Amino acid sequence: MEKKKIFFNGKEWRRCFLILCLTGCLMVPGGCGRREAVTDEEAQEMQEKTYTDGQGREMQTETEVKAGAEIKDSPGGEIEGNSLAGWEKSLPVGRTEKMSAAAIRGICVRKEGEPYFAVSYEPREYKNSFDCWAVSVPYQSMVSVDTEVMYDYFEKLANLELKEVGDIDRAEAGVEEGSREIFAAFYEGQAETGGQAEPDKGLIYRFGKEDGEGNYYVEAAGEIRKVEKAAADELFSLNPYDFVLKVVSVVSVETVSKVEINTGETEFVMEAGEGKFTFNGRQVDDGEFYGLYTELMSVFIEKELSEEERGKDRGDAILTLTYHRNREDAPKIVQEYYAYDEDYALARVNGTEFFLVSRDAVGELERKIEEVF
Repeated sequence: MEKKKIFFNGKEWRRCFLILCLTGCLMVPGGCGRREAVTDEEAQEMQEKTYTDGQGREMQTETEVKAGAEIKDSPGGEIEGNSLAGWEKSLPVGRTEKMSAAAIRGICVRKEGEPYFAVSYEPREYKNSFDCWAVSVPYQSMVSVDTEVMYDYFEKLANLELKEVGDIDRAEAGVEEGSREIFAAFYEGQAETGGQAEPDKGLIYRFGKEDGEGNYYVEAAGEIRKVEKAAADELFSLNPYDFVLKVVSVVSVETVSKVEINTGETEFVMEAGEGKFTFNGRQVDDGEFYGLYTELMSVFIEKELSEEERGKDRGDAILTLTYHRNREDAPKIVQEYYAYDEDYALARVNGTEFFLVSRDAVGELERKIEEVF
């Protein structure tokens, strides 16, 4: 897998690129993860492969590790799991000098021992190549990732300067408490031309006490070093919201068989299959179908919903979009929009609610839906 960024002049262009890919107007070569086709023999070998915990002890087969990444049920739809817990439990310890930004396949940032932010590479057959990264903490893998921001963070972690220290034990360095940690999973064989999608090594950076000279002690790969305080503090001052591409959710049109639309007063159905496209049973051309689908995908996140405001009764949804998929491994996606105040609507995706969108944008979408039907 190659390090992949989307470079445009501002996030609006990245959003437009995303929408074009979703509606089939622009194809991204290579597919999710840029994996080569796997033969039956390779699949069997992968299934039987075992992992160790870094000390030579057998843990789980790859199939069992990946079980943590399967789809889980949730109200109104399904939520994908992620691989980070299995990676941290099973991957052998790597070397810091072998980890580059492009080699990283996932990180988990912990504050006071609790996960604060986690993102990982989670390829699925039904995903587009630009949508294989998932933020499991705090957004439960229900957002699209701004890969430019993500790789900037990976660069800072991979380029962290680890300075040698004299004789000091873990207690003196303060790394035993583990109040601030960063776990990174990476592929040690990463080359400029790319590398495999799955990581083969893991590292935990445990940050400890200050040394009185503007540094923190840190333990990585079994060795105690020190890093500049400012560089370490920057790694823990991240805002998870900055990593979100600000698209409500990504549903590739190629994986959709039917979209049910409920405006609270009227129900509409758009269907696709076997080269035919219909609106409420009326056949339409592909341009009309993709045009409306693009509009469905074009409601963007405006701001984050505070934790205090999550989970409240909002009454009935003002607009519900239910995406039924044409393959069994792809989860159903349910987007619901609820009135929040005069300016914003709350966006709920498969039972999760983290963001607000423009109330006017939702109203405009309803008007466009009614126009074409």
